[in-house]
Amino acid sequence: MGRHKQHKPRRSREGTEQPPVMEESATEWFGTAFHSTAGMQHLDVRQSGNGILITSAPAEVDGVLAGWPLRIRNDDDGQGLTELGTALASGQPHGIVGETGPGYERVLMFIPNHPEEGVGTLARIRTEHGPDGAIVFERRAERPMALWAEAGENLRRIVPLLSPDAPSADEPEESTPCPGCYRPVYDSSSSGMLIGAGPLPLAGLCRLCVNGTTLRSLEQVDVPLDARQRAVLESVSAALV
Repeated sequence: MGRHKQHKPRRSREGTEQPPVMEESATEWFGTAFHSTAGMQHLDVRQSGNGILITSAPAEVDGVLAGWPLRIRNDDDGQGLTELGTALASGQPHGIVGETGPGYERVLMFIPNHPEEGVGTLARIRTEHGPDGAIVFERRAERPMALWAEAGENLRRIVPLLSPDAPSADEPEESTPCPGCYRPVYDSSSSGMLIGAGPLPLAGLCRLCVNGTTLRSLEQVDVPLDARQRAVLESVSAALV
C-alpha cells in the first residue's frame, strides 16, 4: 500500500467511553458519547435537501479538532445511502469513492474497531497512486461502535423520507454552536430557544439541552465541562422546574 502518512495530532485515549445518549425525530437524529478525557463527542444524522448530513463534532479536520459536516448527496434513489447506513449499523467496513484526479483518489471510508476495539472511524482518505503513494487521513471522526450503529439505523430510517423534489443543498448550511454542549445547530434543525432563563439569556440550544437530557447525562459521568457550559445547562434546568 506504500507509506502511510496520517495528518492528525497525537491524542490520548486514556479513560473510558461512557454509554451514548441518543434522540431522534422524523428527519434527524442526535447522538452523544461521553469520554472521560475528550468530553462530549457529538454525532448527528439529518436530512439535508435530497441527501443526508452527518455532523461529527468535534472531529479531526486537516490535523486539528473542528466540526465536520459531511453532506452525502442522494444520486441513486437512496441505494448508496442505504448501503452506508447498513454498514454503520452492522459494523462492517465500507467505502465510497468521492473524487478521482490525476494520480490520486479520495474516498469516504468507515473502518470498524479502529483505532481500537469498540471504537470506529469514519474518514475521508486521499490515496496517491504509485508504489510510494501516500495515504492521508484528511478528516476523521472516532466514535463508539454503538453510536455508529445507532447512526446507521437512523440513516436508513431517514432515507425513505427524502424527496426527489427537494433542493440538492450543495451550499453549506449555516450553523451555530449550542451554548450548552457546543453541538452545531443548523437553521433547519429541530432546536429549542429559551430566552431569559435564570441569570443567562439563552437562545439556539439543541433539543437535548433544552429538555434536560444533556445535564442529566453529565450528572452520571465524569467528563470535562467548562464553566460556561455548566452555567447554561444549570440555567435551563432551573427554568424547567
